[in-house]
Order: sequence, then structure tokens, then C-alpha cells
Amino acid sequence: MKKTIKTASLVLAVALVLAVLSGCRKQEEVQEEKSGLILDYATSGVIELEDPDTLQSAFNAAQEEALDSMFSLEYQDDAFSDDGKTFRCYIGNSENNKDDLFISIYMDAGLTDEVYMSQLLRPGTAFETIELKRTLEPGDYTVFVPHTKIRLIDGEQTIVGQVVVTMEFHVASN
Repeated sequence: MKKTIKTASLVLAVALVLAVLSGCRKQEEVQEEKSGLILDYATSGVIELEDPDTLQSAFNAAQEEALDSMFSLEYQDDAFSDDGKTFRCYIGNSENNKDDLFISIYMDAGLTDEVYMSQLLRPGTAFETIELKRTLEPGDYTVFVPHTKIRLIDGEQTIVGQVVVTMEFHVASN
């Protein structure tokens, strides 16, 4: 009789443990469902695509816009000067760009101390020399060079892109 009670107690204990574990697992699943991320459907700026041609047209327009905004840079990192004012350099407008651009050169990262601003460069052209607005003392300088793309839109020159790079300007000791 003692074996039967022990066996019954053991079976009851195992059943109780399984019931508790099963309940815990179900509660974890409910908590996971409650804490999961639920996204709403987009309504702003959404179009309904009616047929494959419309989808292809939308893709083509997005691809054209991406290509239109691409910016290809063409320059050398270093520029050299013997007098601190005229620099030998290579800063250009890549032939891969479809827009004209101009460059500016600043002595500070805040782009407030301008020492040069060019006229427009057509795609496939470059500067070999530039002359700064003021003379730099002998030494090495890290300068900030925005390349700014310009497009004629409705008869006005409009900025359509800008990329800022750094260059090293070196002025020889006299």
C-alpha cells in the first residue's frame, strides 16, 4: 500500500509540475504576443499600383531620380604653393556628372572662413591652379572643399547637390 501511495503521489507531483510548466509557457507566449511590434498600414504618400506597367514606371522614375542625384568627385588630396596664394592642384567636375558645379575652399569645418570660390565648371573640366583671396603662411593646412552642383531650373541657377571633402594645402617655406 505504501508503494501505491508513493507511486500515486509521484504521478500527482509530476502532473502538477507539468501543469505549472505548461501554464508558464502559455503565459510567456501571451506576453510575447502582447509585447510584439505591430505596424499599421502606410497611408501617407502611398499610391496604389494598378498593373505591372505602373509598377515599372514607378521603379524607372525612382531609378532616374537616384541617378540624377548621384555625385561623382574628381580631385587630388594635396595642393601645393610656393607663395601661399597660388596653388597647384587638381579639382574637377567629373565627366560622369550631368550638372555644372563650383567649388569653395574654407579654412574651417564650420564653412565660415572662405578663402576661395570658383566660377562654374562644366562636366569633364578641372582646375590646375587656383588663387586664394588671401595669402597663407608657410605650413600645412587641412581645408574644407564643398563641391556644389548647379542646375538651371525655370531660368534660375539652383543648387541640386553638395559634397564637402577635405584637402591638404601645403605652402613651402621661403
